[in-house]
Amino acid sequence: MSTFITAPHDPGRIRTPSPPADFGLPVRTLDIAAVWRSPATATLLAAEIGRHPGNLHAHMQRISVWHALDNSPQTAAAVVDLWIALGACGLDLRTRMLRQHHTALEQHNLDIYLHARLHRGVDRHDPQLALRGVVLARPVEGNRTFLRPATYRLTPPGTSHAP
Repeated sequence: MSTFITAPHDPGRIRTPSPPADFGLPVRTLDIAAVWRSPATATLLAAEIGRHPGNLHAHMQRISVWHALDNSPQTAAAVVDLWIALGACGLDLRTRMLRQHHTALEQHNLDIYLHARLHRGVDRHDPQLALRGVVLARPVEGNRTFLRPATYRLTPPGTSHAP
């Protein structure tokens, strides 16, 4: 790695470059695990996916990092996030992820579940997908009504509300 000067007025302070503090990994490769192989990198990628679920590049990088770290639960969670983001699109990519990460998905009984939904995709509200580490799942099944319109009567001033 090349070094750079952190303070131009003090050339004695030299250090090696490190990943940026804010998200914006400068590596434009799908195999980011070859460069920054750490859970912190995957956490940054998960935050990026939470902000921009359509960023398929970040999804693939996150899967690559967890797979390289041999962390099956997090690999399965990253694959589920990719499936949620793809929806009913990307049949070839979903098929490839199902084949490549079959063992990680099998540990959570997701291999058969995802295979059954290969052509139509998955719904982010399905509670089956709410694994630890899945960023995009919303484990709410059925129709939930959290707010309802208030009913009120307009009564003329000076009248009582006595029963």
